[in-house]
Amino acid sequence: MSHTANQSKYTRRYHPRHPLAQYAVNQIDTLKLCSQDIVKAMGYPLKHTIPACERLRHVLSNKHLGLDGSYIDKHFTADEFLTKLFAVLEIPYTPFAEDIAKIKYDLTHCPQVLPSYSLQAKIVFKFDGANWLARSNASRLAHIRLPDDFAELEEIERSLIVKESICEHYQRYEGSLPFDGVIKGYELMTEHNNKVVDSLMYRLPKSSSV
Repeated sequence: MSHTANQSKYTRRYHPRHPLAQYAVNQIDTLKLCSQDIVKAMGYPLKHTIPACERLRHVLSNKHLGLDGSYIDKHFTADEFLTKLFAVLEIPYTPFAEDIAKIKYDLTHCPQVLPSYSLQAKIVFKFDGANWLARSNASRLAHIRLPDDFAELEEIERSLIVKESICEHYQRYEGSLPFDGVIKGYELMTEHNNKVVDSLMYRLPKSSSV
């Protein structure tokens, strides 16, 4: 089914690659729900609205529905996220349990299932009066892209890449972020089998600990 042929303001950010994701997107359009309302109903705190909306977009555009651990946060595991999302969209979970189980089975039986890593800056913005698009664009500056083969590297190599990435990000954005954004630190999160298994905080590069 072509999604781009019939987009609405409620669904234009999603690009479903799985039939179940397409079903969810259609339901979003039917219920006329914007992403902010969805994540609020799921239970995300207000201050986490923007990254939660990004996770929602990712899950509904991911061929594994995010069950591969490709987007993680501290609030919900991949399974919990889908369960909460289905409840908000009034989609019964049980009829689709087999589809979800198949995705998990395929992921689990792929050779050498590796953990997923996510690196981002902890930034405090002054968003007073800013519109949604401006907030979203600013918040994306917190995410730091890691190499595609990051999980395959030795720990010492990963550590070096993280530190270099943090230094580059800090040098690029400190003092020049929109909305008077201030970088407070950095966090590297590790997820394996849809669970957050580690979270490592880093101080600012000007500190000797990085």
